[in-house]
Amino acid sequence: MNRPKSKLGLKPIFCKILVFAIVSLLLAVPAHASNEAGPYFTLTGSIDTFEDMTLTNIDSSISPYLVTGTNIGQDTGLGFNHSIGYQFKNSFSTELEFSYKGGQFDFNSGLDGDMTTKSFLVNGMYSFDIRKFYTPYVGYGIGFAFHEATIDGKGDEGNTTLAYQLKVGVDMEFSRKLSLLLGYRYFTTNNPDFHGFFTAESSSHGIEAGVKFHFLN
Repeated sequence: MNRPKSKLGLKPIFCKILVFAIVSLLLAVPAHASNEAGPYFTLTGSIDTFEDMTLTNIDSSISPYLVTGTNIGQDTGLGFNHSIGYQFKNSFSTELEFSYKGGQFDFNSGLDGDMTTKSFLVNGMYSFDIRKFYTPYVGYGIGFAFHEATIDGKGDEGNTTLAYQLKVGVDMEFSRKLSLLLGYRYFTTNNPDFHGFFTAESSSHGIEAGVKFHFLN
């Protein structure tokens, strides 16, 4: 039985991001020099919700259960993200990030399984230095994602694709060397082709929280 295609799209997400940016600018006060140049390390955990995916190129081994064009879901999962970066004095920073996310498939067809994604991305970040103790930020990343799909009783298949993400959040400073991160990210990739299973889609929305360590003298 096919599930209706999720109506969750990017327009509501970008509207929320726009509202966030406008509110931040309205709250702006004269700049406070809280961004010190230097390397940093972040570690965050996330709750990830996945957009429904349309399956194509379904292999004959599972075609009795699924047909091309089937829409399936993926249960909400937990993920983690780790990055090493460098903060410049001009509010820009760059970082190398590793992330992991995954969730159970919701086939509704007698099949069980899951999909996990490990990614390596290079991010460019910009911090809005408008408050003394918290700093809104926005960032964009591009890199590679390594997907693995497992179907119970049929094994697992993997595929590597290009990956992209948009990040927005707040950096709340506890000290010169430690801050708390709260944020949202939209993560998407080119369609992974699990040869022997199917071609899927991969997009998720994540709410994350964690810490940022600054290596300062």
